[in-house]
Amino acid sequence: MLKKILTCFSLLLVLTFSATVYAKPAELTGINAFELDNETVRIEISYRGQLDASDISSEFSLENLRFDIDNALPGRVSRIAGIEIESSAKKLIEKILVNKTKERRTSIQIHFKPIFKNGNSTFHLEPADRSAKKDARLVVDVKKIVAQDDWSTANFSGEKIIVLDPGHGGSDAGAIGPTGVTEKSVSLAVSLKARNLLTQSGYQVVMTRTTDVDVAAPGVSDATELQARVDKAPPNAALFISVHCNAFSNGKANGVETYHAPTAVKGARLARLLNEELARLGGLNNRGVKAARFYVMTHSQCPASLIELGFITNPREEKLLASDDYQQKLAQAITNAVNRYFNQGGFD
Repeated sequence: MLKKILTCFSLLLVLTFSATVYAKPAELTGINAFELDNETVRIEISYRGQLDASDISSEFSLENLRFDIDNALPGRVSRIAGIEIESSAKKLIEKILVNKTKERRTSIQIHFKPIFKNGNSTFHLEPADRSAKKDARLVVDVKKIVAQDDWSTANFSGEKIIVLDPGHGGSDAGAIGPTGVTEKSVSLAVSLKARNLLTQSGYQVVMTRTTDVDVAAPGVSDATELQARVDKAPPNAALFISVHCNAFSNGKANGVETYHAPTAVKGARLARLLNEELARLGGLNNRGVKAARFYVMTHSQCPASLIELGFITNPREEKLLASDDYQQKLAQAITNAVNRYFNQGGFD
């Protein structure tokens, strides 16, 4: 009887061991890389199956970050097709390579450009989100160690640094138009276009966000989120421009308007120039320049203005705001206003 029990127990151990050894490995389904903020790039590695943090090891050497993942297969990402490096991250990431190095091990090598010669990396696992149709993800954040010639530590002494703040983002969509166009998407698209034009004009541009993210974190108070935006501005920033779309319960409300903090002389001048350039586009009612105590303006350490590009709740203006061509015109208007501000003696 004892012999029979021992035999059954041994068989159970063998079956358990076999099930563990031959458990189906996780399979990578995609890699998406994007800029989280000015100093951080995020890489989301999607997979199906089971992974544990103990299966993952990483090593950062010079400009290369390597992840070795046990119990995982590369799947389609080994053929490049499943790897997406968004435009915001292409200035940071040279390429991403995925290879199967052992029978049940996958290696992911992220080659950064020299701007990331030194960096700190952290990672965590996030479960699948069925409602958002997202697989489980290995989320990697790489924060560069700022070099001495980087804007955040350098003394530009005369260089003009413009801070662009695309309103809302991440968990906060802002206002939503009749057909579903969101304020957060319009403000980001226009700000990115303005960044390109301002950079071409010789300015240093700092963005409070370059992707669809909360600047502080999801679920924080409005004050915490807005302060995080203000904190993105370096001490020697010249101007702070917050980009928004207006909204009202009556879909007939229309027009552009700009704001400045009460008693802010330089902020009022910036708001006036922005208003004039936006009005030059034509087609939209000009609601004028107004004073208000918006957080990003009253807490900014440099001249600041908040602009309302139009009413996203107005069907006609929603269509304009979603147009790539009109967004480019809005970006040009912002650039023209900044140029006038400095060319007419605004920087002192």
